[in-house]
Amino acid sequence: MVTILNRRQHGFDVRMYPGDHDPPHVHVWKGGRQVKIDLTTMEVISATHRFNSREIRQIVNLLREHESLLASVWQRLQDS
Repeated sequence: MVTILNRRQHGFDVRMYPGDHDPPHVHVWKGGRQVKIDLTTMEVISATHRFNSREIRQIVNLLREHESLLASVWQRLQDS
């Protein structure tokens, strides 16, 4: 697992796994909770514990702000 954004905003850690399956996605952690977000649609794929709607908006805004970085890292991790 590679941490891409570490507690950048609102305490979220954004992580990816090398060789992970499609669709391109990230695992976002906060306080022991995790949500998986599709980077293409910015929709929740799954969650271990629910994030409230405000937190999901914050996460999506953070991902959109770093969209090109996340796409680049996803590609690099798939090629390794």
